[in-house]
Amino acid sequence: MKQLVLVVLLFSAGISPALAQDTIHLPCEIFEVSPSFQTESSKSRPIHYALLRHANASERITLSNWLKTNTGTEVIFIVDGKRHPGVLCRMAHCFGRGLLIFTAPVKVKPRDIIGLILPAPSK
Repeated sequence: MKQLVLVVLLFSAGISPALAQDTIHLPCEIFEVSPSFQTESSKSRPIHYALLRHANASERITLSNWLKTNTGTEVIFIVDGKRHPGVLCRMAHCFGRGLLIFTAPVKVKPRDIIGLILPAPSK
């Protein structure tokens, strides 16, 4: 019963249960940000993307390894202290780079540092 209550609380807070367990916290640098894309199926929530990489050289391998085994996974990213959901995908020809896809109306620009909360790597 306690676990069910925790899951309900996490969902109501906008946090995936997978992200409530073991997580990796990484600062990441934005390389490129898209404009808002409107499609017929996304009229109420425009789609955005950001190309990113590790912010600290010491975390390059951590992010690269996570991306290799977890591409397409739901993550949380933090901008100005606010948490937003997104999906992080590996860029196969760009070592240690990720493509963050999201719908939140977040204002970021190249060279900004955002926080990423990644679920623990799958085994």
